[in-house]
Amino acid sequence: MAAISENKAIELLGNATVPGTAEQRQKLYIRIGELVALNGEVWVHQNRDDLLQEWEIIIRQGYLD
Repeated sequence: MAAISENKAIELLGNATVPGTAEQRQKLYIRIGELVALNGEVWVHQNRDDLLQEWEIIIRQGYLD
């Protein structure tokens, strides 16, 4: 699955400041693209707070180096 664009991810997540390096954020955009394919854009938008909280934990805990 290809990543969605940064602009599209930010639009869906409603947040212009996504933590992490450019490489780490690219992994997030791939995952967001997968979630859009599985559940649709509305689902991602509705669950954006949880998705961003989980992403912040992933970054903070160092799961993606």
